[in-house]
Amino acid sequence: MNDPTAGAQNPNGRIRVRVAGLCVENNHALFVKHKRFIGNDYFPEEAWILPGGAVEVGESAQMAVQREVREETGLECEAGKLLFVKELIFPFPLLEKVIAPIAHVISLCFQCRVTGGTVMTGRDPEISDAEQLILETRWLPIQTLHQQPIYPPFLAAFIQDHSASEFMHVVPRYYDSRA
Repeated sequence: MNDPTAGAQNPNGRIRVRVAGLCVENNHALFVKHKRFIGNDYFPEEAWILPGGAVEVGESAQMAVQREVREETGLECEAGKLLFVKELIFPFPLLEKVIAPIAHVISLCFQCRVTGGTVMTGRDPEISDAEQLILETRWLPIQTLHQQPIYPPFLAAFIQDHSASEFMHVVPRYYDSRA
């Protein structure tokens, strides 16, 4: 049986680079409901996250976000500007004393525009059907994001603060593990 947290763990001491796509249409944002990917109560059991995943060797970050959005949501998209960088080191050194973190991920979030396809709940092709982490794909109303378990925690406010201007004035920002 595969370990469902294996994709997030850091067994080789390497930093994982991932991408995420923020698609907004008609005052709704596209999210994927995901099971907890690291076995610890620091993360919710289930949370709505942006569609995304690992960048493959030889693949540009923008190509990776297009592939990941398609795999996880069934939608084709055009990747636009970089909105933010989120770094996850878990356990975070200031939260717990550890010899080495089990996860270190740099996530690049891009603004995306849907260009085709039909919304569906996709799957992670590298994980067996029995161990899938993706539970549901849905357009969530922006005005109710604060009522949902959204990860990372700053994301609901970020979308609510910037979606009306279509993220035009966003200067890419860095968020650390505590954000």
